[in-house]
Amino acid sequence: MTRTPAALLLAAALAAAVGGCESRRGNFSQSPGFAVYYAEHPPAGEPASPADQALLRRYRPRLWLPAGHPGPIDFYADYIAAGRLTDGAGRSAPTPVTRAILNAHARDPGAIFVHVPGAWPPTRTVYGRVDREVVRFPTDGGPVEVPLTFLTYHVVFRVSGLPAALPAWQGGLLHLVASLEDWHQLDHYTAVTIVLDGELQPMAAMHQEHNNLRTQLLGAEVAWPADGRLPLDVAIRSNELFPHRPGRTRRRAVSFPDPAGIRYLMTGEKPPFFAADDVTEPAAEVEYALAFLPPADAFYTFLGYLGERRWLPGRSGPPGADFNTLPALKPRGVQMLAFYWREGDPDDLARFEASLASPTPLAAFGRAQAPIFYRRWQSARRAR
Repeated sequence: MTRTPAALLLAAALAAAVGGCESRRGNFSQSPGFAVYYAEHPPAGEPASPADQALLRRYRPRLWLPAGHPGPIDFYADYIAAGRLTDGAGRSAPTPVTRAILNAHARDPGAIFVHVPGAWPPTRTVYGRVDREVVRFPTDGGPVEVPLTFLTYHVVFRVSGLPAALPAWQGGLLHLVASLEDWHQLDHYTAVTIVLDGELQPMAAMHQEHNNLRTQLLGAEVAWPADGRLPLDVAIRSNELFPHRPGRTRRRAVSFPDPAGIRYLMTGEKPPFFAADDVTEPAAEVEYALAFLPPADAFYTFLGYLGERRWLPGRSGPPGADFNTLPALKPRGVQMLAFYWREGDPDDLARFEASLASPTPLAAFGRAQAPIFYRRWQSARRAR
């Protein structure tokens, strides 16, 4: 393909459209609302307790990789230890960068860590944390409050690529200006949350898919395995986590939960112009160690860039893993309900359309879905 100036300009515009949540003023951690949320909900300074670690081990998911995938790494031993860190004033931190050094710069939105890959074998590591919330469900007999436990597992990769089903014309243009396999350094939003009910029985799974989540009831939309370990497929190139399916499978994906994107995810119709679906093709299961960090650790809370800052929007390294969705959706119970729908269900779609009049449409949609979620959970619970 000829690298004409017009083609390069179009490629840059396309990259800005599919790139994600960064502006030249700062990354997603600087979005209005996060500072208020974390002031009201300061993250815990201790890792999961021994009892909670036992829960995380009991339900740790199984992980399937596509052929040739390098697999997960240890965030501190494999990634942070191999690179350099500068603060917002451009001053270099000592090397090698340690967990203590990274945490000392966690509140600096101008801090930038640049990873320098090495040839050593990675330490397969997944990070587990536990959160608890009481979620209120409206029912015919009045509101019911249910104490829920959220077991979240973050899988870490050195780089994130673009979805494998990117249309050929888009891939050709974007290849002019960037690597489709190394779109940005570090992928640590890749996560799944197993939701336990008040009796600590699994009730739902929440998959992080790009800047969206997807909630599915266990025993209704997703089968619960006999061994209690949910199998996950890692998507080709983008690393996104999806419920396991043998063979090559195309998965609907969009970059951000705007109305057109959510409609496409719900119906499969009228994909946004820049939609690019993921592809999974599991080839081998990989074992990993489970590690535990405090929710206040820089892994979750770093405000700056945990990867090289690049000139195209969306190609710079992400902030901490806790900046996974919009500030209005940060409570786990809100996320669980706001991203719950059944594919092709006309009533879910009608409730979503009605929620668009709200200043916070996804939160409003979650409130509308709450009684449906509760009824279907009770039905699946009785069936199990």
